[in-house]
Amino acid sequence: MTTPKDLGDLIARFLLIALALTLVVTVFGELALPVAGATFELRYKTLWRVLPIIWLAALALPTARATLAPRWHPSDLPLALFVAMAALSIAGGGGHWGDFRSLLAAIGAGVMARSLFASMPRRRLFMHLLGWTLALVLTRELRMHPDLLPPHEMGRYDLITANPNVLGFLFAMTLPILLAEVLAATGARRALAALYVVVALLGTLLSFSRTAGAGAAAGTAIVLIGSLPRPRALLLLGLAALAFFAMQRPDQWTRLRITGDAQRLRILQTSLSLAADSPVLGVGFGINNLEDVFSDRYEARYGERVFRFHSMNQIVDLLVGTGLIGTALALWWAARVGGCARRWFRTAVPGPDRIRAAGGLAACVAIALMSMGEPPLYHGKLVPVLFLLVAFVELGPARPPR
Repeated sequence: MTTPKDLGDLIARFLLIALALTLVVTVFGELALPVAGATFELRYKTLWRVLPIIWLAALALPTARATLAPRWHPSDLPLALFVAMAALSIAGGGGHWGDFRSLLAAIGAGVMARSLFASMPRRRLFMHLLGWTLALVLTRELRMHPDLLPPHEMGRYDLITANPNVLGFLFAMTLPILLAEVLAATGARRALAALYVVVALLGTLLSFSRTAGAGAAAGTAIVLIGSLPRPRALLLLGLAALAFFAMQRPDQWTRLRITGDAQRLRILQTSLSLAADSPVLGVGFGINNLEDVFSDRYEARYGERVFRFHSMNQIVDLLVGTGLIGTALALWWAARVGGCARRWFRTAVPGPDRIRAAGGLAACVAIALMSMGEPPLYHGKLVPVLFLLVAFVELGPARPPR
């Protein structure tokens, strides 16, 4: 006879399988499945929107509430206020809602993930989902373009899963959590985590993203220094730096991007001028709302047109899109998440939990650092994974299953 707990666990397994499928579809963008002689298309944006709705519907069952009850966090209040401000900015500004819907879906996935991965066994499964997703991305890229190896700068323009800077951000922000698992786990789990770390490092190198490189370096340093005795951590960091410089020439990474680098200051100045015109509500949250006004303003200031979808800085994009109030609320939310990661690290018992806490803190630092060069909230494939990582940090120490 099926008990209420068994039914709750069954629903949780279904959601885990659905999440794994959604991550796979996210890598490919869409998948066509033959169903009863017809073709059924799965699109990643649709799946991210449907998945939290299924979880919410399941909570109507008492058995599901016992297993998958929402776990609210202090960061939820500023995030909810920011979402409201983002909606107001679109209603009073550009009118394009696509990125807002993606943001809502990602937030819903993150809240759901706090319930799904609260226990240690599922926390371990979360690591595998991250690792498998990165491995799938890398396998797809190398299958389509075997000449990506060894990594070279021109190869970044052949990447097909997403923009190279977006892919670099994805690999770099997951690297600290996976590296922490290598140091915290034992046996087969450690070996698998080490494989995932190699995938994340190689993916970061293939992207040739300077922003991702900085985030990966900062995250790695924090994990090692926070987890190992200081001399050993510094030795490993030194060896990693030597290995990197033996394989790469960072001073040559800019040769093909001189024109884009020269435009950065102009792009930021143009965006800030738009923010000054709409300091309260902004022009509307999202890429399309910025796109509507940016090119004309840039041409008016500099006599040429440039087609940009973001300002290459998340804070500036928030200022332009949601105004001063929306930006302040977003920073409040980020501070709450970062404070949670810091408290987890400071209060964790030395050992595996402290190492994993160092991974969570390092991921937060890496994301914050990379956001100064790439806006993660404006990338449809990146933002759901971002909120899954945030959920991992917000959970803190693993809790026993109910």
